[in-house]
Amino acid sequence: MGTEEIKFLPTDFEKFADSVQDNAEFNDARLEVRRKLDLLGKAGGEKLSDGVHDFVSRASLHHPHKANSFKVDKQWVYLSRAESERKELQGRLGQEIGEDLGSDYNHAVLVLEIQHSGLTLALRIHPRAWWDGENLRREMGRQEGRENLAAAVKPLKGFRLRIDDNKTSRACETVDDIEWMTVRKHFTPGEHWIHIEKHIEGDSLFVSSGGFQERLLDEWSRLLPAYKLFCWHKNNDELLA
Repeated sequence: MGTEEIKFLPTDFEKFADSVQDNAEFNDARLEVRRKLDLLGKAGGEKLSDGVHDFVSRASLHHPHKANSFKVDKQWVYLSRAESERKELQGRLGQEIGEDLGSDYNHAVLVLEIQHSGLTLALRIHPRAWWDGENLRREMGRQEGRENLAAAVKPLKGFRLRIDDNKTSRACETVDDIEWMTVRKHFTPGEHWIHIEKHIEGDSLFVSSGGFQERLLDEWSRLLPAYKLFCWHKNNDELLA
């Protein structure tokens, strides 16, 4: 499958209907989705890596397993910091504390998720990625940091900021430096997810018309300024400096 051909079909979304989520007979069908996600993730990692912030991609399980509560209600691909950045952070944290860095998901990540209703594009920090979460929380504690965050999310029209599993969310273009103070009060690194996300219906033109991959990579690119503030990096060190 050439990357220029990658698109999601209506039948792809049906592979996550309630009635088939735990059905192993759909494993092969969901494997087709996983292959698409894998190719998109590799294309994203190649485009977005710049030698300063580099990415690796990983696609999720396509079959029922203990890790997904024995049902596949969604699949995703995520981009997280490359091995060289992990080694540098581990060197700062110490070998024992930094062991969790080996998991591709325990980081600030860029995500594409497919489920029955459609697609979700997101920037997220996993609760276990406390190094990224705490670095972000400290940024929110400084006026300049809040202003930088507000500037990074203001162009993200269509995306919303949400903490953990809260039902309420904030439109990114409205989250100014003062609002980031409120976010800081409710965000606890090591306990909470933090999301910048956008849901796209499966039958939308974004999904169904030609050029899907280019649009996806453009959306991930839009998230890059916020990603660079959401993750710990030697150029963005609030945690260990």
